[in-house]
Amino acid sequence: MTGAFKKLIGAVFRFGLRCLLVFPVLPAFYLMEPFFRLRLGTMHTQRIGHLAGNTDIFFRRRQLEGRPARIMYLFFGWDPCNRQLFDMWLRLDEPGVKFVESRLGARVIFAWRPILNKTRFWMDQRITGTEYYLYNHTRPVLSFTEEEEERGRAGLAEMGIGPDDWFVCFHARDGNYFRKWRPELEEHWQKTDFRNVDITRYLKAAEYIASKGGYALRFGANVEKPLAETGNPGIIDYSTKHRSDFMDIYLCAKCRFFIGSASGPDAISAIFNVPVLSVSHFPYNHAYRLGSDIMVPRLLSTTDGKRRAGFLEAQKAGYYVGWKEADARDPNMHLFDMLDVDPDDIVDGCKDMIESLKGTAPPAEALALQDFYAEQYFSHAADYEYAGKIGARFAMKYRRLILPENDSVAPSGEG
Repeated sequence: MTGAFKKLIGAVFRFGLRCLLVFPVLPAFYLMEPFFRLRLGTMHTQRIGHLAGNTDIFFRRRQLEGRPARIMYLFFGWDPCNRQLFDMWLRLDEPGVKFVESRLGARVIFAWRPILNKTRFWMDQRITGTEYYLYNHTRPVLSFTEEEEERGRAGLAEMGIGPDDWFVCFHARDGNYFRKWRPELEEHWQKTDFRNVDITRYLKAAEYIASKGGYALRFGANVEKPLAETGNPGIIDYSTKHRSDFMDIYLCAKCRFFIGSASGPDAISAIFNVPVLSVSHFPYNHAYRLGSDIMVPRLLSTTDGKRRAGFLEAQKAGYYVGWKEADARDPNMHLFDMLDVDPDDIVDGCKDMIESLKGTAPPAEALALQDFYAEQYFSHAADYEYAGKIGARFAMKYRRLILPENDSVAPSGEG
């Protein structure tokens, strides 16, 4: 069967399904509406950040807004990027919500979507990346069974991590995962490669975590290259030596904190309310979900590479300004270049996170700088005051890039 013939068959199939939707399905839905309301949608199964985040936010909204009466939500999904997480959603016992694993069902809903999403019957699991109030006023939805807890402890033991040990996962986005998943989209992946981070930039932070008695686990699926051998037993290349769908979810849920690079996997930890240290973070004017999250923003340079650019300079020029949703791309993103994250800044972020989890507050001057940054660069998004903060050490180190030229910030509580 030729490719052209397959496309023709697909087009005929979708047309037939849409005719079926228009009559008799939609009229039946409207007739049912006064007595029983049905809402249809799809699960975001292809990318881990969406399978985690979009689905989680749907349930967290229900925690705040309540469960509407006489309504059933049906979501169809197929071929998940992570089997364990998908199964945890499928088994979730939530009144009025049903997840259905069905290839045919997913195809039908995708064919109907252009029409359904213009009606009341479509339910889009939408995410903006700015659900700050939501995440800080709701609880995690998913949990592990006792059998899974035992399995997870066994998986940790295989890596030499005991029940009383603590560990951190660190993940660097690279292009290999996407190119193996959808090689035909090479042109698109080239446009998003600016988001990638060299995993070697994390090694200094991994050494620091190990020096504090923790374990640093390199995280990721289909990674570009193995982690260089360090000889340090506290640094484990989980991605290439131990990885499984189950342990991906278990580790993200149980780690002390997750070090990410504004990529999908850190959303797994977020749905379990595990703090995230987002290094190589961008856009610089968007925060992260939990108040316990910490960001190390990408530094900027002028496009000629001659000097670093201040965040206020970039803001005034329109770089990533005014976006109500976190997004990887922006029409004005090429006004400045983003620099690679400094390994020392990742270490500083780890120090900030460890101190924060112990209840140690940053110095007053750092707190004032964090507050200034939030007000100046995050306040275009609603509820930004509930979100995470930039790293205290980052704020002190790069204060001249944060503040207006020749300005200073008084410690919190002072004039």
